[in-house]
Amino acid sequence: MKRFKIVLALILTMTAVLVLGNIALADEPVSGAPVKIYSVDDLLTIKDNPAGTYELMTDIDLNGVEWPAITFTGRFKGNGHYILNLNKAAVSEETRVTYDGNRKTYDTHFAGLFAIAENASITGVRLLGIDLMHNFDGDCFLGGIAGFASETVIENCEVVGSIRLDVDNGRMFGVGGVIGYGNAVIRDCVIDVTLVNTDLDKANRDEQYLGGICGAGYPDIDGCTIDIAGYISDHGYVHSGGMVGMYIIYPKRFDRDGFVKNNTLKGFITFFEDNTNRRAYCVKDFGEVMDHKFSEANNTFDFKRDERKDYSVNLLPHMCDNPDFEDAVHDAAGEAPGYTEHTCKTCGYSYRDQYTTPVHTLSADFNVVTEATVEAPGLAEYTCVSCGAVLRQEIPSLTPTPTPTSTPTPAPDDGKDTKSSSDDTKKSGDDDKVNPLLPIACGILFIVGAVLTAQVILHRRERKRMLARRKQRNRKQ
Repeated sequence: MKRFKIVLALILTMTAVLVLGNIALADEPVSGAPVKIYSVDDLLTIKDNPAGTYELMTDIDLNGVEWPAITFTGRFKGNGHYILNLNKAAVSEETRVTYDGNRKTYDTHFAGLFAIAENASITGVRLLGIDLMHNFDGDCFLGGIAGFASETVIENCEVVGSIRLDVDNGRMFGVGGVIGYGNAVIRDCVIDVTLVNTDLDKANRDEQYLGGICGAGYPDIDGCTIDIAGYISDHGYVHSGGMVGMYIIYPKRFDRDGFVKNNTLKGFITFFEDNTNRRAYCVKDFGEVMDHKFSEANNTFDFKRDERKDYSVNLLPHMCDNPDFEDAVHDAAGEAPGYTEHTCKTCGYSYRDQYTTPVHTLSADFNVVTEATVEAPGLAEYTCVSCGAVLRQEIPSLTPTPTPTSTPTPAPDDGKDTKSSSDDTKKSGDDDKVNPLLPIACGILFIVGAVLTAQVILHRRERKRMLARRKQRNRKQ
């Protein structure tokens, strides 16, 4: 009997833990489910958990937002939505070791949508109106998606805008349309970028890198469309290419063959290299190739190499002496974002910025995320019938119901229950919130009860047998 009581206690304890534990965890999110992003504040939470999984549900405007330098190691699914006007991305304090063609190493800083991306997956992100501009003292790389990438996949992304890096006292630096430096698989991306890299230190013989996809590194590139306008003013050594400034295995331990295939590139790079020991690397695909462990296939190019010999004026997209810009605002139309176009009336140079989110057609149906109350508004979730974007709109707070002053109506005397419909609704709502494991717990308790009853019956029968045997022994004595 003692052993039975111990077993019974264990069963009851496990049942209690199961029921109470499930009640406590019933409202927790499913493990591994992506964090859904609907707003700028949601997007900023990535910095608090850079190893997480995220899914962009709508277009986000980052105009004027101080975007932090994030070392991202998670998964980011853009769903084809826009991230507009990224124009205040911080340079990382964190560094990674980079090396030049002589394998000389540098501790380097980075900036981009993600300053650093390692073992990450970034898909379906459309960066429109990106405007990265930094004046940096030291070694630095900028990239549209990532300043530095390592063993990362970047797929079905879009980068449209400008990236500019002016460097003082730098020994190794550069810019890339997708990544600044490192290695990644870059597939089915669209890049339309103006890249500017200016060396402000005439005394230092630096190493400079610029490429429509990558400044320097070992990227695999497949099925991308690249439109590049590059401007380089350097007093050291220029390494520039329509796709990659310098193609070099990174890191050294990589032992695999790369590939560059099915890409289309058009554009130009205008540059000067103020150096008596000139190299002046500027080629349609790779400015300089250090390691030939890759294959090329089905790539098409329409590229112009434009070298200048006047080193007195730094090269920029706009070289007009007397710029006079006229602005034209283009409103968003359907799924096409709006923008402001600036055109110089003197020389005809134009550029776009200040993009606005597309006009969405919301479905009539919606989901209530948060119920409105008298004290606070609620939140409703709609889906765009055209592009599938999920937008959230505020539900106005409820208007307080005035307290009635008339005499209450007497309750009927027919004996029927006259509880208010609100009470019934509340009771019904409460009844719906049934713990899914409660039936299991009840079943366990039923089994325990049956076992207990059987044990009691057996115990009583055994006790009767013992008493009978005792009486029999007493008679014989």
